[in-house]
Amino acid sequence: MFANSNKHQANPTLISQLKFSLTAISRVSFLATLSVAVSACNSITPKTTPIAPVPNAPIVALVLGGGGAKGFAHVGVIKALEENGITPTLVVGTSVGSLVGSLYASGYTPAQLEQLALTTPDSALTDFTLSNQGFIEGIKLKNFINTHVGGRPIEAFPIAFAAIAAEKNTLKKAVFTKGNAGLAVQASCSVPNIFIAPRIPEKGGKKYVDGGVVSLVPVDSARALGADIVIAVDVTTINPSSATSSKLPTIGSLSNFWGLLEYNFMTNIGNNLTNSSSSSARNERQRADILITPNVSHISSLDTSQRRALINAGTQATAPQINAIKQLIKEESNSKYAIL
Repeated sequence: MFANSNKHQANPTLISQLKFSLTAISRVSFLATLSVAVSACNSITPKTTPIAPVPNAPIVALVLGGGGAKGFAHVGVIKALEENGITPTLVVGTSVGSLVGSLYASGYTPAQLEQLALTTPDSALTDFTLSNQGFIEGIKLKNFINTHVGGRPIEAFPIAFAAIAAEKNTLKKAVFTKGNAGLAVQASCSVPNIFIAPRIPEKGGKKYVDGGVVSLVPVDSARALGADIVIAVDVTTINPSSATSSKLPTIGSLSNFWGLLEYNFMTNIGNNLTNSSSSSARNERQRADILITPNVSHISSLDTSQRRALINAGTQATAPQINAIKQLIKEESNSKYAIL
């Protein structure tokens, strides 16, 4: 148009500036597109918007127990609940339950959780070291969680969250609801004598070990935190004869993160659950309103190649419980409304 009209003669300087601007815009657009594509491939960003409280709604707690790689079933449970419009207002986790639970409470969708579960290698969580306190440092696990929750402390999560651990010297249960999320999960997953027990606070604090030693399925902690309804997930299916066996771990079982959690369950936790003095801990899961037990007993906790099967098992175990959960929520909501 400019070339065919003397009346509207183009300004060479203006054209040059326009060309430069268009080129710059194209480059910026390309770089922005490339950045988005790379980010989508290399990271998953959780939602950060807090969940708005529903008037008179009951506090629904999702309790996720320990159990090594069988904890992948927790992802399937979350998936089934969300697909049916059930979002907890509190998540409480022990060991691997705290790992999955922290990510979910921080804003990850079921699809994002599933992607992370299927693609995260053991090497992203395990850092071997030489120490008389253990041979897994645990820093990789802490950093993994903090990176994926965007560096936010627990109290900034959209869903209230608690990680269960135990004081190393006294084995007193500890419930972490504030502070460094990665550190809390590291403590909750720190297998005694295998992981180096972290200190909380990191400078001068007490040392903590795997929460499964004192509370495998932390229903009581959820109640203490104000839960009206507790949905508990137990992925262990303990066989007492095998839990108390003196079978030593193999090199293969101690070469990956999930194998270490399995060893902790078979030794420390299994022995505790068959001890008569631990009847309260053994029966804790029974104090839940809804108990979900995915059929994962036939799948080895070390067999991470079956992660998808474990996730599906969680979904399948949850489906028959959906109506009962919705009915409980309805009844509790009506009860709260009547009181008001």
